Amino acid sequence: MKPAMETDVFDVHGIRRQEGSVGLVIFERDDILLQHRPQFGDHTLGDIDTEFLAMLKDIRELRVRFGFIWRHTTFPYTRGTGIDNARLTQLLDDLLKVSGASPDFWVEAIHSEGLDQPPRWPGASELDVILKLAEWYDVDPTMTVLVRKGKYHHYSSATPAFTEILYPDSNTGGSRDSDRQASLVWLRTKIKHALKLP
Repeated sequence: MKPAMETDVFDVHGIRRQEGSVGLVIFERDDILLQHRPQFGDHTLGDIDTEFLAMLKDIRELRVRFGFIWRHTTFPYTRGTGIDNARLTQLLDDLLKVSGASPDFWVEAIHSEGLDQPPRWPGASELDVILKLAEWYDVDPTMTVLVRKGKYHHYSSATPAFTEILYPDSNTGGSRDSDRQASLVWLRTKIKHALKLP
């Protein structure tokens, strides 16, 4: 039986609640849940990856605790006239709820690479967010997984012992649909292995 949601915490930087009970999986929102957009483009609900959403439903059934982080890449007053992050987060949250894949959290992080962020930017670095989430949910770092797009690992062996999974691109050769399905099966298997699930 699905555990009752214990609490919801809403603020300007995201949503936190209790849904899952196994480990902690942190997905990058952009380019994984939401398809890639051109630089400075605003995301919309039409960008959501429905096949990835189906995989989220599968891991929700395994009671895996999961959620999303996103990073600022532009200044707050230079974005286009599209939907803002707070509204987009609420819409995505509602959509995932009715799809049977309600996440445990949505959390904002500042872009931690480079020096192009203003010094008073609200929020915390990606690593700070990962460690804070593990603390908030009382999860051992060895049962924490970060899933992100990229060709290279972002964190070195000197960082806490969470697992970093690089989400593979599936647009090189072969059938796009079959490559996409294979990538999602691979990702689900890697998550289950990291969390010691059968």
